[in-house]
Amino acid sequence: MTNAEWPAVEAPEHVLAIVNPASGAKRGQIVIERLRATREPRVTLHVTTPDFDFARAIAEGVSAGADRILVAGGDGTLMEGVSGALRALGEAMVPFSWVPVGTGNVVSGFLGLPHRLEPALKLALGPGLIRRIDLARVGDRCSVLRVSTGFEAEAAFNTTRADKDRLGVLAYGITGLKSLRQTKPVEYLVSLDGQPPIHVDGILAFVTATGALTWINGLSLINDAIQPDDGLLYAGVLRPLNPARVLSGVANLVVGSGLPPESIIYFSARKRIVIDAKTPQPTQIDGDPLGTTPIIADLLPRALPIVVPRERPRPWSSFEWLSPEWLSQHHEDDD
Repeated sequence: MTNAEWPAVEAPEHVLAIVNPASGAKRGQIVIERLRATREPRVTLHVTTPDFDFARAIAEGVSAGADRILVAGGDGTLMEGVSGALRALGEAMVPFSWVPVGTGNVVSGFLGLPHRLEPALKLALGPGLIRRIDLARVGDRCSVLRVSTGFEAEAAFNTTRADKDRLGVLAYGITGLKSLRQTKPVEYLVSLDGQPPIHVDGILAFVTATGALTWINGLSLINDAIQPDDGLLYAGVLRPLNPARVLSGVANLVVGSGLPPESIIYFSARKRIVIDAKTPQPTQIDGDPLGTTPIIADLLPRALPIVVPRERPRPWSSFEWLSPEWLSQHHEDDD
């Protein structure tokens, strides 16, 4: 389905807003202030805490008449919001809005959502189009990005809140590169829809329903054959990087296009993917620590109705923060 076929959605009358105040070097606090000053539409505001119950807040909000759920924070906050909504509402999901004020904000990249605060809030509280995207369910959580092992999972475990506030998206990259230096190939076992496992050597394995594979790439899609709403679940194994591949990968990261596609072996399934390893590996889900292998992921096709712009903005790169124009705009957002 193309954007010309995505159904239109009018501005909501009652928004249930859930905001992580610690996201994006406290940019979540700015969202809270903006929402408290909003008079139309009606806004019911929740500020998250470490033990915040997303499912309960969403169930109560929708019962009270909320016709849109707004989540503001990092990709992990969105994952928790989506997971809570599915537990609370099931197939009766109401449209989701996403205000990306976290560290990675990969979701906004591959969906073409605004990264500047004011345009993002305008879309979140106003009309747009509904794009129904696939999700990967792992246990009681639903991944919008990817579930992965190896050095990326170690980065999720070892990157601190202070690192994120100080370095932004580079915090994950720096921590991940430190782990990559010590990473050795692992034998992964990839099972597709209950078939016997395929044995593949690699330094990282992942599952994604959307194709969002890197926190550096602004577009977040490094394989154009994968779309967020194609009804397939994907696995990938990153092959061991020889010096030439490392140089190629770094060059791709600098220009914002992610790891070279030839570095990754892809698999697809229609229902379930299981990734295991001969030696247990750490795992992460959408930037949050998960546990260790195996990863057991089930596809939820077109399960998340998310509000996207009527016109897709120009591609955004995580390295825009190097430009004076971006710094000026970012300063305006924080005023």
